[in-house]
Amino acid sequence: MQKARVIKLIKESTVMKGATLPKDTELEVVNDVVYMGGFPIPPEMQGIFLNWIDTNPKLFKVDTRPW
Repeated sequence: MQKARVIKLIKESTVMKGATLPKDTELEVVNDVVYMGGFPIPPEMQGIFLNWIDTNPKLFKVDTRPW
């Protein structure tokens, strides 16, 4: 488990076929759950997104801010 973080895409990217996210898409990862737009992505896609985030760190700018 990693600590909570907010990341922002630095360029348009494809997570999987049919799932391309535009530049500046903000994702939050809290307790190994991925959120987009304040809502968790579907449970069946959580593992895919977590793996994609972890294996492509150069696609993201860390944008974690103190609350």
